[in-house]
Amino acid sequence: MNISHSYLLATCLAIIACFSSTISANQSTQTLVLVGGALTTCSSMSAKNCTDKTPIDGKKSNKYQLSGDAIKGIKASWPSNNTSHRNKTLTVLSKIARQSASLTTKSELLWAWRDVDNALLNRLSDQEYNFVIDMLEIPVLDQHGERVKEQVNTDLNSETAANEILDFISATSKVNNKTPTLLAITASSRDPYESADFYEGLLSFEGIRSHWLALTPAVATAIMTGQCNKLSEIRERTMQVFNRHVIYPDRIKAEQALCDKGVDHLVSTITAATGVMFNGGDQSLTRKVMFDSAGQPYPWTQALRTRSLLVGTSAGTAVQSGGTNQFGDVAMITNGTSLAALRAGAHAELAPSERCGEKCAQGLTADTLTYHAKGGLGSFDMGILDTHFSERNRTVRLATLLTASGQQHGFGVDETTALVLIKSPESHLMTVVGKYGVVYLQAKQQQQFSYSYWPAGTIIDITDNRFTISQRSKDNALPAIELPPLPLQRFDALLTAAKLRSLTQAMCLSQEKTAVGQQDEFLVTLNTTPESQYQRINSSNYGCAISKLTMQISTIN
Repeated sequence: MNISHSYLLATCLAIIACFSSTISANQSTQTLVLVGGALTTCSSMSAKNCTDKTPIDGKKSNKYQLSGDAIKGIKASWPSNNTSHRNKTLTVLSKIARQSASLTTKSELLWAWRDVDNALLNRLSDQEYNFVIDMLEIPVLDQHGERVKEQVNTDLNSETAANEILDFISATSKVNNKTPTLLAITASSRDPYESADFYEGLLSFEGIRSHWLALTPAVATAIMTGQCNKLSEIRERTMQVFNRHVIYPDRIKAEQALCDKGVDHLVSTITAATGVMFNGGDQSLTRKVMFDSAGQPYPWTQALRTRSLLVGTSAGTAVQSGGTNQFGDVAMITNGTSLAALRAGAHAELAPSERCGEKCAQGLTADTLTYHAKGGLGSFDMGILDTHFSERNRTVRLATLLTASGQQHGFGVDETTALVLIKSPESHLMTVVGKYGVVYLQAKQQQQFSYSYWPAGTIIDITDNRFTISQRSKDNALPAIELPPLPLQRFDALLTAAKLRSLTQAMCLSQEKTAVGQQDEFLVTLNTTPESQYQRINSSNYGCAISKLTMQISTIN
């Protein structure tokens, strides 16, 4: 049975209204909508997310072509001193071009390259790889030579939970705002211009002014050093993006204009906005528009941090961890898997490249758990945020980081789900909106922690640095259902896919007190304690709230 979209939205908005009514006129509130990723949205580039997979007008995909001019341009402007890589790349591209010079997708291009020389593709530096891909991209134009934009139509979203989150964002932005303004910052993407169309479309709510803010790492550097006349050069050097003036000329023009208007204009633009949304991708990139290379905040960072509405999805959520609390600096997670965290711990290093495989800098691998010790924006300072949580089984990686950083509280947001935090100077309140839930972890000792799960619709009270399911949620819980006990077995591959969430939900629904799972050389033991509680918050397959299971990780001898 599905959760009632209208009921949950109405309930969550009622929470805000009730919470706001207790705040005096001279106090202000801030709402964080922290989405775990996969905000499944119907667009011209994602017909699979549309009702009946209906294609809509607009840009369908990026296009690439191995033309003679493009190959000459790569030869003339090769970005590194590695002439061997350059010459071998030109040979490969020429061979592919002879086989098929027609328009192609990035996936088709890479498959063709792998067939010719996969070893070379893997050896290219990130700079070289990005340069080649960017130089081979061609603009998508209509019959009049105008750029075709990606179009978004949320009315056709096949995932109703995504609309629930979007409706919540829209309604929240209108609280106490006659003409709300929302800004989209897409700095989490290596190519922030590519995703600008999507996020502008996503925030095109009725009665709300929204637009893309061209705040990129290149702008941050250029505007602070008075080098807006060298923006193109800085873009290539600091962001490793190339040829964007050909692909997205309007976005590059907007970026240049923002830089030319100076710091004061940028600060005032952000200050005048009701809210800001940060996109998904790589949180380390978004951090670059908030802090300089020495870790100092930019003049506009405080304006970003204090907007009345802050929205993030995936990396845009993770980057909001930061600031300090009673346990010290709140770290920002940047990379890693649960298994790698168990085997190698957490490392306060730059996140490794996705392309580095088993041989990365500092002796890391592409799966190593890394983090920024000083955190990100700091709009969320109660603990460490993580995303794509249950689906990518990130519970143990977050628990490992809690231990390494000294933080006591971790919040893992599932996909197509939002953790909502409403803050006032006097009190804070949380709730969960969307499809699945939020995992709340408390550090106990090495490889032991407390696991809680808050399904959509749960209200969480915050008192004295304690996070508990509200009495209101408990009073409105559904009756328990009778299920047979779990089989007496060791559940295999527990730290892959979403198996841990499935097992803990089964424990909750069957009122089970203990379960044991295994992942490779690790044993995972789950036990209730006298403080543990189970409540059915909603009727979905993931609607069972869990409070304080003890999770213990041990190595099998």
